[in-house]
Amino acid sequence: MSYCVNCGVELERSQKSCPLCSTPVINPNDNIEVNVIPPYPIDSVKSIVRKLRKAAGLLITIILVIPLIVCPLCDFLITGTITWSVYVISAVVYAWTMIVPPVLITRTSFNFFIWLDFAATNIFLKVLNQTASPTTDWFHHISFPITVFLMISFYIGVFVYRHTHHLFKVIAAEIFLSGLMCIITEYLIHRFLHITDDFVWSIPVAVSCIGVSVMLMVVYRMTKLRSNLKKRMHI
Repeated sequence: MSYCVNCGVELERSQKSCPLCSTPVINPNDNIEVNVIPPYPIDSVKSIVRKLRKAAGLLITIILVIPLIVCPLCDFLITGTITWSVYVISAVVYAWTMIVPPVLITRTSFNFFIWLDFAATNIFLKVLNQTASPTTDWFHHISFPITVFLMISFYIGVFVYRHTHHLFKVIAAEIFLSGLMCIITEYLIHRFLHITDDFVWSIPVAVSCIGVSVMLMVVYRMTKLRSNLKKRMHI
């Protein structure tokens, strides 16, 4: 067995030059072996990953297409129209949108997938609203504001991480926003149901979230304690 004098790649006797840098082998007069399996993959790692992604995307698509065809067909044959299969169709399309594009598309920014998931989630909820309860518009009154707040919370977490690069601050911010989301959720439900009662369950949850956030910030200020926690939690 010989090695490339330029890059150190392991060479087989059947090779006359290095497959990585094209440098000639040290001993070209050595016995040449034919049909020897090279010690490295023929395809590059990126090519293999690309093929695996395509295969996974195709497999997931085929699996999801089966209920997309079978359920509406059964629904039509049994009821004579499309009723309950609308839930299956919307759920399958939503699942495909959430799973397959991130698997297949690799040269797109992370923001694209976030906004794609945001749009797919709201379309899915809108379809459920129109199908299950068309007389009550809970989508615009409850679901859509909550998804918007979740998007804002996500970007706040990204902003905190990019400017601090500290996990404790990100977790503290997200826990605080979770408490705030509880208050907003209860307010939206009360407004939708025309309830005039005060906040019942969201205030205790919000207070608990604020307490946890403050505790995390205190831990963040204590360098020694933070270091010990990171070691114990393998962060």
